[in-house]
Amino acid sequence: MKSMENKTGIPDKNTVDNEIARRIKITEWLIKAKRAPGIRNWHFWLIIISFILLAYIYYQILPDYHDIYIIIFFYPLLYAAIIFRLRGVIVSGLILIAILLPYTLVPSYDPVSITRSLIFALFAILISSLCATLLNHLEHQLEAYEYILSLNEELNNSLERLRNTQQQLVQVAKLGAIGELAASVAHELNNPLAGVLVYTKLLMKKLESGTYEKSEAMSHLREIESAIDYCSDIIRGLLDFARQSTPVMRPLTFTRVIDKAISLAGNQAKKKKIEIIRDESPSLPLVDGDFNQILQVLVNLIVNAVQATEEGGRLTISTGIAGEEWVQIKVRDTGCGISAENLDKLFTPFFTTKQDVKGVGLGLAVSHGIIERHGGRIEVESREGEGSTFTIFLPSEQ
Repeated sequence: MKSMENKTGIPDKNTVDNEIARRIKITEWLIKAKRAPGIRNWHFWLIIISFILLAYIYYQILPDYHDIYIIIFFYPLLYAAIIFRLRGVIVSGLILIAILLPYTLVPSYDPVSITRSLIFALFAILISSLCATLLNHLEHQLEAYEYILSLNEELNNSLERLRNTQQQLVQVAKLGAIGELAASVAHELNNPLAGVLVYTKLLMKKLESGTYEKSEAMSHLREIESAIDYCSDIIRGLLDFARQSTPVMRPLTFTRVIDKAISLAGNQAKKKKIEIIRDESPSLPLVDGDFNQILQVLVNLIVNAVQATEEGGRLTISTGIAGEEWVQIKVRDTGCGISAENLDKLFTPFFTTKQDVKGVGLGLAVSHGIIERHGGRIEVESREGEGSTFTIFLPSEQ
């Protein structure tokens, strides 16, 4: 099949790419052909033999055409420029002059012939020098390019290590949140498990006494099943939250994230008799994000708010639109607040204001990093004794 070049006169893309690749390979070969100068190098002796052979041809075989065939000395000069670069050109140039001058001086002194030979020798040396200089320049460019490639590879490796470290920090912070939720979850599981135990003992007693009734037993089994399903949902939610997974960016709604966060962290608020108030905007646009990571941020903010709030306090979770591009979610508590001197340190790794509760100070730092990677930001407003408000801003998916 004929190429596009035959029909339109313009080379097709494959032809151009192949030609470029071929020229690049030739250039790389010329650059990498460089060798260290010295009499132990076989290229040195090859050049010397070439000059001797060409000198013999020049003097003995073609004496009547020396003005024309003087061009044959160009080849060893160019070869020396490729192999030994400028040093090779200088040495080869001196050898060339030493070959040409005797022919013009010994047989007969001819100033015109001498001048012509010297001009050719200087021209050949100049061209070879330019060739050697160009190859040196290309060699430096190639070295710089390979150095840039190595730096780029090292940068990619560093970014990959940083990405892995960030994921590990996210997981560490998530496991820390799981630890803080464990006590309230254990308390939440205790009541249904106690019910399961009571109904099981009732069934055993009925069977032992022979007063077993099918309808009553079925009722007890339904209660047991309901309690087990309740416990299973709580445990499944914790396992899903704790599981390490690859971030997946998908459209999501804040309502779904809030539902899940309250199911996980709401037990702590219930234990301290803290009222959770939801004030959500009815028609929020979607945001593009990873559900588990946004959930982790919200759970962390709720847990922090509960820990900072005394019994009987309030926790308000509200959503809304900020400007034309942002969707926001606020977590407001009526807790102890944060001092002005600590506000600027909140998102610093390993900084914590928790005294009665153990913490490693990674929760807010990791949350801040997660929201920034989603293209958003976290802002905080707080006064000591008046509570705190954390606001998450994420770009809306228009």
